Amino acid sequence: MGKCLRYITANTDTEEQSFPDRKAFNTHVEELNLDVLLQKVDHLRMSESGKSESFELLCDHKEKFRDEIEFMWRFARAYGDMYELSTDTQEKKHYANIGKTLSERAMNRAPMNGHCHLWYAVLCGYVSEFEGLQNKINYGHLFKEHLDIAIKLLPEEPFLYYLKGRYCYTVSKLSWIEKKMAATLFGKVPSSTVQEALHSFLKAEELCPGYSIPNYMYLAKCYTDLEETQNALKFCNLALLLPTVTKEDKEAQKEMQKIMTSLKR
Repeated sequence: MGKCLRYITANTDTEEQSFPDRKAFNTHVEELNLDVLLQKVDHLRMSESGKSESFELLCDHKEKFRDEIEFMWRFARAYGDMYELSTDTQEKKHYANIGKTLSERAMNRAPMNGHCHLWYAVLCGYVSEFEGLQNKINYGHLFKEHLDIAIKLLPEEPFLYYLKGRYCYTVSKLSWIEKKMAATLFGKVPSSTVQEALHSFLKAEELCPGYSIPNYMYLAKCYTDLEETQNALKFCNLALLLPTVTKEDKEAQKEMQKIMTSLKR
């Protein structure tokens, strides 16, 4: 309540034309030590509703911990969360760009930290959404390069294999013109197959059974493309057993219903 009260007071002052400094109305925030902060932040973002709170908490401590690697990559990740949560295009662009800058700084400071490479890859993917074809391909190249480094550094992290599966699946569907453009930029054509994508999605599931609804959706898509109907239906049915938590879960469930309908024809 104190925060709201100070916010109103600051904004109703006729002399104050600019937006009040966040610090002015966040003085009630308890300063946490780094370990406690990181634990709290990781716990909060396990739920969709906690992601904004997790971001706020990191913002409140950025002056104190801005040069700590474990803080830096989590702050970049939080900008990625805000990108996902936002529905406004300009806002999304803003979160993606700042997150990418933060993750790049973290990665340059700690090149052997897999999380830094992971979130740099993810944020390059988000930034690419606002780019033309040439830059999209450029960011796609960076995404794959840093994803591969992250996998070497964090071989037991299922999220990485899910991301690799998505990359392989997307590349397997590229048009001739997109491949030609990539070859012009990098001297080679990006190539991947549905089988490679399938291998990565199965690896995520092996490391963490019931990993996610989107992972099951892509497994169903791969098996559908490979005309293995029984396997496709198996993963559709497994997905129905998982609770839908995130926006991505809900979208994947809808997609799954379409797959099931088409398979049962």
